[in-house]
Amino acid sequence: MAHTHDLFEKTFDQQVQIAGSSIDDKSIYPNRIIPGEIVFEPLETGVRVTARDGEHRVLWGYIGSKETVRQIHCLVATYDTLQDLLAVELDKRKIIEKKVQKDPMDAARAALESLEKTVKGLRDGLAVKKTTEATLERARTIARIVSDANRQISIEMNALRG
Repeated sequence: MAHTHDLFEKTFDQQVQIAGSSIDDKSIYPNRIIPGEIVFEPLETGVRVTARDGEHRVLWGYIGSKETVRQIHCLVATYDTLQDLLAVELDKRKIIEKKVQKDPMDAARAALESLEKTVKGLRDGLAVKKTTEATLERARTIARIVSDANRQISIEMNALRG
């Protein structure tokens, strides 16, 4: 390129296009790139797609199916790791107010209480007087959700044990 271009306040895609083949020589500030991976996990009714950071922590995910594969917009779950990273970026730009940091023990207890309420809600969803095809489908979904959550929690917990 004969002249330099101001990359500030451009989207990441715009900055890459301007930099062209010399992207390695350019600073694409203010973008921050998080190394990671996209993981495809087979399920009975589709494929779970998750983005994970370099430490394999889940950033976001969704369930891909025949119905969602052609959709541009679909439900995506965002997880604490991504939410924390996003909060840092928003805070840098003074877009959100900084959350008051909780004591880690209080935060852990609150997270466990929230999880216990969720488990109770799932149990209540299985407490039916009459089993129908709809309740069986709900049971399959609950089994998948709980198995997946337990697997993720177990992986993280085992990593803590070292």
